[in-house]
Amino acid sequence: MKVYIAQMRVFPGKPEENFKKMKAVVARAKKAGAGLVVFPENAISGNYARLGSRQNESGFQRACCDAEYALQKLSKGIEILVGSSEMFDECMCSHYVDGGMDGWEHDFEVYSGYQEFTTGKEVEIEEICARAAKRSGKPVLYVNAVGTENSGKNIYALDGASRVYDAAGKVAFRMEQFKEGETLVEIAKGKVKVLPLAGKSAPKSAKPAEPIAQIHDALVYMIRENLANFHIPRMVIGASGGIDSAVSAALYAEAIGAKNVYLVNMPTRFNSDTTKNAARDLAKNLGCPYTVAPISDMLNAVCESLAKCEFARSDAKIKIEGLHYENLQARTRSSSVLLSIASVLGAGITCNGNKSEATAGYCTLYGDSCGVMCALGDLWKTQVYELANYINRKKEIIPKASIDVPASAELSEAMNVDEGKGDPIKYPYHDRLFSYWVDQNHGLDETESLLEAGTLCKMIGADAKYFKKLFKTKDEALADMRAWHRRFRGLALAKRIQFPPILSLSGSAFGGEYTESQG
Repeated sequence: MKVYIAQMRVFPGKPEENFKKMKAVVARAKKAGAGLVVFPENAISGNYARLGSRQNESGFQRACCDAEYALQKLSKGIEILVGSSEMFDECMCSHYVDGGMDGWEHDFEVYSGYQEFTTGKEVEIEEICARAAKRSGKPVLYVNAVGTENSGKNIYALDGASRVYDAAGKVAFRMEQFKEGETLVEIAKGKVKVLPLAGKSAPKSAKPAEPIAQIHDALVYMIRENLANFHIPRMVIGASGGIDSAVSAALYAEAIGAKNVYLVNMPTRFNSDTTKNAARDLAKNLGCPYTVAPISDMLNAVCESLAKCEFARSDAKIKIEGLHYENLQARTRSSSVLLSIASVLGAGITCNGNKSEATAGYCTLYGDSCGVMCALGDLWKTQVYELANYINRKKEIIPKASIDVPASAELSEAMNVDEGKGDPIKYPYHDRLFSYWVDQNHGLDETESLLEAGTLCKMIGADAKYFKKLFKTKDEALADMRAWHRRFRGLALAKRIQFPPILSLSGSAFGGEYTESQG
């Protein structure tokens, strides 16, 4: 039997638009001589779990039903398999639209998916489909959508990567990730053959990219798709010379074009020549518009103005220093400078924060946490470095100084990168500890027990030698662990729930799979 696989871009909440695409696909499938066309699950409606209150609108529900009835009318001479738009339908199942033909279900199985990208998904799908093929002794089709979804707190990528497994559970053909595509295959007696389509030679099977490449591609795809959905043509990014802003700038430049990404360096006396030069070099390497906007005069004006203020019925004085001055720098950069520039340019700004900082609350609310979305918010800091090296795989785009310099917010003399000073988070260790809490859902009591038993590093995957350099005694390590967990469940939580939407990658992104509430 000839089967037409439609790796279709689904527009969530737009059944009329999706049906138009499906109608055109069915016409092409008939022309190709296919006996069956397979669409992804929820191809008509989009995923109900991400539609929010829209799913309850009578007009939307009626449009979904109308599209399904219209699709049935197209089934003359061909069978159509499409995931149901019924609410709360389970993933990895298919619903059959009868076209008056039968028999194919005895020759192969179909898993019609609506699967969001996660870093571990490739292995999971392989296991499910290969096991199904071996169990039944039949080929298996896995058909997935492409596109993006926005839950309000997270943005997700539907990565496609549809594939056909032979009866032995081996991949006979794989489609590309993050791209629409259509393929014609012939399945007979347990064998799979890819056929030419539309006058072109039969396509070659796509090979899965390495994990860091898939992360890169997912981020670029989500940025491009969602900025288009937001009708935001340009972005303004604070380029500090550090690793996070450099990686963010590179991703946005690839997604929407370097000419549309405006980089702004906003130095004070605490910023070193090393990082200032790195920001300049990044802009040059990318080909982005670049400017330097010193903020010291703005900071002084705010401090001096507020120092003159007096409260009625209180002798409290407003003296901005220490941590307050650090936060003022972050808020001035984002809420004042970047947002003002973005307003003039008709652009958006991005939050450059990563998952390590979000876990620990190492950010300034309404400062560096501002943005229309947070591209790196589901990546640990150590993963950001890995992504930087991937971006530089062919040539230096992200300056070496941004990779080599100590990670630092450069908000005080205590954060002087030229003196080797930087963030209080020791990423090679704390990333592993935080991940054990967040990604693996373990509690403080468990990590305390592991520390006491001497098995902490082994269980969380941290380097034991590095751990011993950080902490001279077990009590020091315990105090550090408790302090970070207190922030994780306290102040950091108050900040996270006000974060912009985070691009989801891991299956445990804050705001989505890792839901939190104040209590």
